[in-house]
Amino acid sequence: MKRPNICIPITDRTRDRITKRAEAFAGMPADMVEWRIDFFAGYEREIVSLARELKHILAGKKLVATLRTVQEGGEENGSRLDYRALLTELAGSGDVDFVDVEIRRGSEIVTEVVRAARETGTKIIGSYHDFGQTPPQQKIVEMLNQARELGVDAGKFACMPSSEEEQGRRDVDVLLAATEEMKERHPHFPLITMSMGEQGRDSRKYGGLYGSEVSFASAGAVSAPGQIALGELIDIFDNIYSGQRHIFLIGFMGVGKSTISNELRRITGRREVDTDARIVQREGCSIPHIFEEKGELYFRRLETDMIDGLGTLPPAIISCGGGMALRDLNVKKLRALGEVVLLTATPETVYGRVKDSTDRPLLNGNMNVPYIKELMEKRRPFYERAATIVVPTDGKSVAHIAEEIARKCNVKK
Repeated sequence: MKRPNICIPITDRTRDRITKRAEAFAGMPADMVEWRIDFFAGYEREIVSLARELKHILAGKKLVATLRTVQEGGEENGSRLDYRALLTELAGSGDVDFVDVEIRRGSEIVTEVVRAARETGTKIIGSYHDFGQTPPQQKIVEMLNQARELGVDAGKFACMPSSEEEQGRRDVDVLLAATEEMKERHPHFPLITMSMGEQGRDSRKYGGLYGSEVSFASAGAVSAPGQIALGELIDIFDNIYSGQRHIFLIGFMGVGKSTISNELRRITGRREVDTDARIVQREGCSIPHIFEEKGELYFRRLETDMIDGLGTLPPAIISCGGGMALRDLNVKKLRALGEVVLLTATPETVYGRVKDSTDRPLLNGNMNVPYIKELMEKRRPFYERAATIVVPTDGKSVAHIAEEIARKCNVKK
């Protein structure tokens, strides 16, 4: 899994402050720097020479030149500049690595900027912003493909999720799914995608798992709503792209995850982690209490956030809660960190194992085989899509199952 580049913005207004900011950024662990020209209060004729100075100061970091108007999420100050002439001049100067051009400006302007860039090797990012909503998945894919067809070197799409928590989460998932679809269709076309605002933070953290190659972070001032501080984003990336090869056990409640996890710990010597127990410890209350007081959506968010910390652990055996694999983002994160082993059992077997349990909130009032079978069927497609390895547990001893998992995961005992 490729770790995304991190880009931080310069949003100062004067030449002196801009160059001082670049000097500070030169020593920071970011890969790219975006100069937001619409914040610059100086003369238009200074811009190309200032870009050249910034490129020199930043040394090995890539420099992105971006000009936005208010309608494009930028400053009113940017409207005084000649958009077409300035971007064409910057693209043809060779003094920046990337020029960002809004594809809504029209194919004529985009084509002219692309043509100028070909003379110098400057790369062009074709951007599309929607500050009012998250469009349908197919619309996002269409806009990214339009950018590709216009001849730009990378496509960028940014949109706004709903402020309502549950719908906002679904909107972020739509943006990520569109990123993945576009990447599957055109694997060699670089993508930069993000969902903006506080609700969209997951896209900035995890877009790389779906094919986005750049995430914008803040190092002081932010240039867009929802940007994450540079240090925080680096910590998250360090966890996700650590290369740790955990064994994740997923499956319906009662398939034996905890029991088998314990046996795997015994035969492999690895640390054992139970995600539900980890959440209970962090929240200071039981899972039924969390469901009752704060709802299932809150609990699912805890699951998603909790995975981040697993990248800091040495290779472990990790038993996942029954709903962990229901969200695609969780699955992407698990697969980035190791093998995902699906344990299966019949509804009758599961009922026999959980019928005396009092800590299964989803089975409260429904502790019977037909209901368990119905719920298992609803979850089965999610589990099967998530799994890298499937191990049936019916009619097998715990030791036999653990040995089979260790063998399939190529873990030495």
